[in-house]
Amino acid sequence: MTIGVNMSSEILKKYFGDLNVDLNLNNQYIKSYIDIDNEKCVFCNKCIEVCPVDAIDLNFPENTVITEKCVHCGTCIDVCPVKAISLTQIKLKIKNNELKIKKSHEKHKLLNYDAKKCIMCNICLKNCPFDAISIEKNQNKMIFTEKCVLCGHCGQICPANAITYE
Repeated sequence: MTIGVNMSSEILKKYFGDLNVDLNLNNQYIKSYIDIDNEKCVFCNKCIEVCPVDAIDLNFPENTVITEKCVHCGTCIDVCPVKAISLTQIKLKIKNNELKIKKSHEKHKLLNYDAKKCIMCNICLKNCPFDAISIEKNQNKMIFTEKCVLCGHCGQICPANAITYE
């Protein structure tokens, strides 16, 4: 879907709520949702066991709930034996003076790290739920290890926009 930028504040409110966001032509805004279909959920606890941030509350026999601690990494989706958990991502980006909206149910596939933009603040390193980021001190850059599951959390909190996902 493509619309003119003059309607962008209305669209941002629809998808992101009442956030104070300055539109920047270089930024992509991502909102992710993890949903549990409680009709399908069999309360096996596998999602709870693998969640790196303890963001899932099992309220048996009522609904299983994803809390605000969720970083949308998708590890719960991968272990659910009945496919009761799904991820939805809404991506907004301004390109050629138009607001582009993309909704997908896929996890990130590629991490892009721009060492030139990186300010070495270590926010990503300190907040990675998988402990997948380290520093290569002699080259003054971040290293993303095999522990990375492409959850996108570091990219969302990077103040320099040095980490992006596709």
